[in-house]
Amino acid sequence: MSKMKKLLVIMFCTAFVACQQQRSPQGIEHVVVIGLDGLSSTGFRASVKPCMDSLLQHGAYSYTVRCILPTVSTPNWNAMLCGAGPEVTGAINNSWKANDFDFPYPVMSKDRSFPNIFRIIREQKPDAELGAIYHWGGFHDMLEDAILNRFEHCPTQLETAQKSAEYIVAKKPYFLFIQLDGVDGAGHEAGHMSPGYLKYIEETDSHVRLIVDALQQAGMADKTLIMVVGDHGGLFHGHGGNAYDELTTPIIFSGKGVKQNYRILQQIYKYDLAADVAFALGLKAPQVWTGRPTKPAFAGFDEPDNLWQELEVLPSPRFASETYKAPFGGEFVDRATVTILPPEGTEGVIRYTTDESTPTPESPVYTAPFAVEKTTVVNAKMFSDAGESVKVMAIYKITDSSGVEK
Repeated sequence: MSKMKKLLVIMFCTAFVACQQQRSPQGIEHVVVIGLDGLSSTGFRASVKPCMDSLLQHGAYSYTVRCILPTVSTPNWNAMLCGAGPEVTGAINNSWKANDFDFPYPVMSKDRSFPNIFRIIREQKPDAELGAIYHWGGFHDMLEDAILNRFEHCPTQLETAQKSAEYIVAKKPYFLFIQLDGVDGAGHEAGHMSPGYLKYIEETDSHVRLIVDALQQAGMADKTLIMVVGDHGGLFHGHGGNAYDELTTPIIFSGKGVKQNYRILQQIYKYDLAADVAFALGLKAPQVWTGRPTKPAFAGFDEPDNLWQELEVLPSPRFASETYKAPFGGEFVDRATVTILPPEGTEGVIRYTTDESTPTPESPVYTAPFAVEKTTVVNAKMFSDAGESVKVMAIYKITDSSGVEK
């Protein structure tokens, strides 16, 4: 082979390898995270939300993002910002503050903080416009004010969205984290999966639209990655436990460089968000972070070849309730009607038992509401060819008209 041919082969191979080893998505100049407090995957899928549905259909998404334990706000928002969970940051409850050095971090900055995504951006892009606008006042405890160009607590969710939209148009931020708290409030007040909870997700969708429209108005839409995330879900009127609806939330990647209508297979955790932002902006994430970027969300990147896909843990069914208060079931006179609801968007069958045993693939299939006339424990699980759910239980206490248990 001549020297010229050898040179051409080397040049071709070099170019091919460079192409194959693309390090980050191309053309993303801004990232906007829209965080919705208390948004469960089940609530997201059951609600009417045209703006977020459009983002999903024109983007990449997952319904199975796993939360940090406990499933309360600070541990999960902080994991998103810090790329690591409470075993690294010490954020184990809502009392944690970023600048209270009472936990031995693996590493820390000179002002005794664990390096979050804002600090990483500031170090690598000193002139970047960075902002955080939030509805829940506790979100401020996770921030280092000196690093941010704009940080603001707003008294209502609508004002939070409006202020965020104004900031986008005026400053075109490199990175903006928006926290909207109303869905969580609706879960606490009306009960998760209640009509009031689902209605508030619908109202929140209009607030998300304000932010999306602002990106268009600012001329940023064609170079911005939008991420819509929840911090935790909920069950009945609260959260903090390890039920599927508390542990599992959605995520949407939409905008520049993102695949279209693509359901992500890679398992995502809350602490992956910081790594996602760094990856999208072509920045170097610190080794101390636990999080890893969700590369399959982006055009030109494949799912990992070591995915574990043997059996899926399905969402759990729910028992119909008028109060949405714990536990499922309740006290009834003479008889009660048992109604079991399938999880939204999940194919399969519900199997149940009435003898306190755990349902198996051989247990009766639930097909319609049925009556119980004595105190009964009903257990239910979802089954499909893909996998099964964990058990949910309802206790129906039946008494006669004089109050004697039957």
